Amino acid sequence: MKRNVIGALMTLIVAFSIAVPVVNAQSTILTANVPFAFSIGDKQLPAGAYAVREMDRATLIQSREGVHSVLGIYNYAGPSKDDATKLVFSKVGDHYFLAEIWTSARDQGLQIPESKLEKEMRASYSGPQGGVETVIVALR
Repeated sequence: MKRNVIGALMTLIVAFSIAVPVVNAQSTILTANVPFAFSIGDKQLPAGAYAVREMDRATLIQSREGVHSVLGIYNYAGPSKDDATKLVFSKVGDHYFLAEIWTSARDQGLQIPESKLEKEMRASYSGPQGGVETVIVALR
């Protein structure tokens, strides 16, 4: 009995000593104040303050209140060409879509795949006027 208790305690000690450094190192938190409503995939998010958390391979984008959030694994967009930490949006007509996340902490960018709505809107705005703009919001 005493031997089982000691074995269980040793297992817990080893598990906690491995888990604690992983939990502390798993996320980088950056913030942005997005002055317009926007979409990520099929989810519509209102204007406001957002936290961007990079958690190992996943990225969580969450409103300050925690009411609105999107968790995703996004494609590598390449190495950062400058030290800019920013969110890049595509504005199609009057609708904004998050397109890229660039962080100087990781020295790389992440590319968000185009949603079905974004593809449809791009196709309808591909006339001589264009209609697609790039909008940048700073991350801090």
